[in-house]
Amino acid sequence: METTQKENLRTLHNLKDQKLYIRVYDEIRTYIDKNQLKPGDKLPTEMEMCQMLGVSRNVLREAIKSLEITGIVASKPGVGILIRDFNADYFMSSLLHSFPSQDDRQVEQYIEELRRVLELGFIDKAFAGITEDDVCVLGELLEQMRACARRQELSGKPLQIGAPFAQADASFHKTLFSHIDNKLMFSIICFFWAYDKYYKEPTTSDAVSLIIEKHERIYAALKAHDFAAFQDAMQFHFHVDYYKN
Repeated sequence: METTQKENLRTLHNLKDQKLYIRVYDEIRTYIDKNQLKPGDKLPTEMEMCQMLGVSRNVLREAIKSLEITGIVASKPGVGILIRDFNADYFMSSLLHSFPSQDDRQVEQYIEELRRVLELGFIDKAFAGITEDDVCVLGELLEQMRACARRQELSGKPLQIGAPFAQADASFHKTLFSHIDNKLMFSIICFFWAYDKYYKEPTTSDAVSLIIEKHERIYAALKAHDFAAFQDAMQFHFHVDYYKN
């Protein structure tokens, strides 16, 4: 019985080492903040950091690997360990890759929900930042969507949204939020659009017409400088039955 217990203990991970690399991770983060290091700045060499921290190279490399995964630093052979510019794409990609592949549809639903919350939460800032030039761009993008829909119907092929339509749709929303004073939010919205592959799915003429109507309402409200109508149009966009469901 005693032998069996000892054998079982041998299968447990060494928590001391794990805690150590996490402490090293936290210490390097603190070092970056206190020294106000900017994107492109270099950390000390591995040898220097091992001496400063009093840890082995293996422990340090585990901490550096975690910093790379979270997008804080990047190791470049022959150059060193550089501070990265914050990149929501990198961070979000790492997060999404943590989901099992069979949960792809679930991930899409999470993204749709988050995008809805983010865009509706920034309605006032989006409206305040829109310029006359932006409204013109929105009108052009809306016309591109209409043209794409017409071409699809005339092609005689099974109806899909298609990449050009989706690109115009994405650009429409990016334009709406291009002037908000929150780079992180805008970067996340851009990532959500890059991840969305709805344009590959089969659809119907009614579904495409609904998508275009949603954007027509938004465009008309902004052209009229009507905030209440813009709010209603954005609510209509996200809460009227989406064509995928």
